[in-house]
Amino acid sequence: MLSHTNPSVAHRLRYLFRPYGADTHRDLLSHGFRRGLESSAPAGLRDRKPVSVLLIAVCFVFASVARAQTAEPATYAVIITGLGGDADFGKMIDGWGKDLHSALEKSGLNKEHLYWLAATKQEGVYAVSQADQIRNVLNMLAGRMKPEDVFQLFLIGHGSYDDYDYRFNIPGPDLTEAQFAEMLSRVPCERQAVVNMTSASGASLAALRKKGRIVITSTSAGQERNFSVFARYFVAALEEPAADADKNESVSALEAFRYAAREVTRYYESQKRLATEHPLIEDRGEGEGVREATPDNGKGLLASAMTLRRMGNQETALDTSEARQLRASKRQNEEAIEQLKYRKASMDSEQYMQQLEMLLVNLAKVQQQLDNLEKK
Repeated sequence: MLSHTNPSVAHRLRYLFRPYGADTHRDLLSHGFRRGLESSAPAGLRDRKPVSVLLIAVCFVFASVARAQTAEPATYAVIITGLGGDADFGKMIDGWGKDLHSALEKSGLNKEHLYWLAATKQEGVYAVSQADQIRNVLNMLAGRMKPEDVFQLFLIGHGSYDDYDYRFNIPGPDLTEAQFAEMLSRVPCERQAVVNMTSASGASLAALRKKGRIVITSTSAGQERNFSVFARYFVAALEEPAADADKNESVSALEAFRYAAREVTRYYESQKRLATEHPLIEDRGEGEGVREATPDNGKGLLASAMTLRRMGNQETALDTSEARQLRASKRQNEEAIEQLKYRKASMDSEQYMQQLEMLLVNLAKVQQQLDNLEKK
């Protein structure tokens, strides 16, 4: 019977009947299943024969599945990568945007639900990340989305703060936190996430917070203006099975935040540098952001319930020693590039360029090996 049934229905039926053995009718009745059903069924159904009771149970399961399928909300995601300040930072920012776009595609988002805007037009990019294009995309989606849908916005790049306004650095006029808040006010979705992975992003949190919206920033204040590495590890969380802390084959916003925050701390400790960014999360629409969401401070409930990435067979297959080593090597090369740039002022220019070229070549080779693994 189950072999010709809708897979989701079959799964529920098997789960429902699993404890009772192969002879479903006899075992269900012997375990008092009929009595339980009859006691909760309307009076007119309580005198039915056992087979009828079983059929009623099956109908209940079919009906619940049908309701779940028709009520399935859609998820929409917008990735915006801005200017890098210099060519090397620009390459990293574009790389993180590309990796995030790829991860969300693998999670099941198609081109009607996933949009990437970048500082330069390239493969996979929907439009250049200028202010008018950002407005167009957000307005278009605002008219398409429904309250039950999920909306996710990811900002990667440089931010600035002049003690008055936060600004996201993009080609042409920058966008302030107030302008983003105004554009997002048109989004009808009751569940939203805004992940601002730029320097100085902490200054945008107050303007962006709202009931039903998760806000994550890579810094705790606008004064943390140095180039932020939080994006590297947040994107990595959506690629790494290790970020799936509860092992349910998906990564929630809270799991991604915790993974990235830990890695940011590790990065600065390994570089023996004072941390210049302290990630925050806020998902109640009120109060300050926190570095760690716990039941004590009331943060994290909405973030734990929002899935950012669903892991599939491909990710399971790529969770091998070779793949893990390549991903670690990629992050190590990126970290080495940042450390080199940090020391640039104290180095001979020719020595600096030689080391930079070597690291960039190594990074390209590692990325090619990862791409080849995914194609297998």
